[in-house]
Amino acid sequence: MFTFDGVSLTKDQVRLIYLIEQIGQLKGNDFSFLNEKMFGKLWVKELSILILAYHLTVEGIFETYDYAPTPIQFFGRTSYTVNLTFEGIDDIEDLRELNILEKIRLSTTQYGFVTGYRLTEKGVKILENIPEDVKEEIDKHFYCKHCKKRLDFLCEMGSELIVKLKCSSCNKTEIDIEFAIAEDVSYVSRPYFLEIMKSLVVRNGSGE
Repeated sequence: MFTFDGVSLTKDQVRLIYLIEQIGQLKGNDFSFLNEKMFGKLWVKELSILILAYHLTVEGIFETYDYAPTPIQFFGRTSYTVNLTFEGIDDIEDLRELNILEKIRLSTTQYGFVTGYRLTEKGVKILENIPEDVKEEIDKHFYCKHCKKRLDFLCEMGSELIVKLKCSSCNKTEIDIEFAIAEDVSYVSRPYFLEIMKSLVVRNGSGE
């Protein structure tokens, strides 16, 4: 647990706060909650948070997160089955209740909705005190290993949802994020109900 000004947060909640900051900076270094000119103006789309929270869950950064294929609709018109981390969604709501995040919901021309989040003044103070090791473990996933430049975040919506991180500086790094590719989960089932019924039949038929 981490404590900031009397507020206790899990390590994954701290990671999520820093991830939201990094998503803003994917558009440029000026797009930072630490930039006084951007404070109160910068919002990060919920979709971007969900995609990159899934990506970092797969990469093993979010230690307590899992994900499951879930059908959802974007902008009120297009449905996809995507890999959502419900632990991440719960943490977003927890951060809102702690007044660390604010939420906005806007209607689109297609009569759908777009949801966004931003850090509050309280959230920015926490951001300023996030440990360097937390920053470093997330930063390495947003910079090109070859030229060390920040990667671009690309999201294309059509018949399929295509998401990737790509280096436009040297073109040597391109990471496909399989957010909309549902995984087959293997499982084994046993007929417990039938076994219980058999035991009842044996008991009632034989006396014991």
